[in-house]
Amino acid sequence: KTLSKLVPLRADEGPLQVLLEDENLIVVCKPEGMAMNPPHRFLSGTLINRMLGYLGGEKPPFVLHRLDMWTSGAVVFSKNKSLVPLIHQLFRDRKVQKDYLCLVDGLPTNDQMRDGKFLVDAPIDKDESMKIMRKIAVEGQASQTLFEVLSLSPLHNVTLLRASPLTGRTHQIRLHARYAGLPIVGDNVYGRESELYENELDMLRSDQKSFSGDMVRTPLKLHARRLRFKRPDTGLELDVCAPLPMHFLEALASFGIAWSEDFE
Repeated sequence: KTLSKLVPLRADEGPLQVLLEDENLIVVCKPEGMAMNPPHRFLSGTLINRMLGYLGGEKPPFVLHRLDMWTSGAVVFSKNKSLVPLIHQLFRDRKVQKDYLCLVDGLPTNDQMRDGKFLVDAPIDKDESMKIMRKIAVEGQASQTLFEVLSLSPLHNVTLLRASPLTGRTHQIRLHARYAGLPIVGDNVYGRESELYENELDMLRSDQKSFSGDMVRTPLKLHARRLRFKRPDTGLELDVCAPLPMHFLEALASFGIAWSEDFE
């Protein structure tokens, strides 16, 4: 492990959608299908490699939080090492407001909602049957997600939701959406798509080569839309929105859900 750290990370050239950048922080929009960092330092093709290529130099910015490989949207990095523990503490203290958009199968019931919102409070634990998965379990870590209905498509039986996680567990929104009976469209692990892949390897790789369903449903329709917190370096509020990717927009159009960047 110590020797591997001597291997320099590879810098990737390629487009990077920068939402905000200054001397201390950089917020980018992570594309779907791109991992946050490589499993080995001699590999590339991840967001960290792309960031290194964009910023130049040999040291990448400091990772402050993560998104699943197939989740797109806003991710913040620090260029200043002294800010890392301060911002990590904001995440731990739940002082970072994170809003996601997700397109789900099904329509929420009136019994679930109050003023168009519903809270899922269900503990999450590791699923011993498969390393990549998590499960709802009494012995798991406390987990809460607030969902808000933005638009309904009764004809296609889908709903556009805003999801605001109050805790930060792995796969939390995806699990809580399924637990509420509203699995996320394109979710090949917890949603309808898990039944449409030919074998377990295809499901874990999340590629579409063996997918036999409606292609407008893939990839995962989960997007980190908005990120807000009070900056420890300036005392000012950071508030950024990541525009929806094309595949998400095409799915909304296909299901008859109107969208514009000022929709919310």
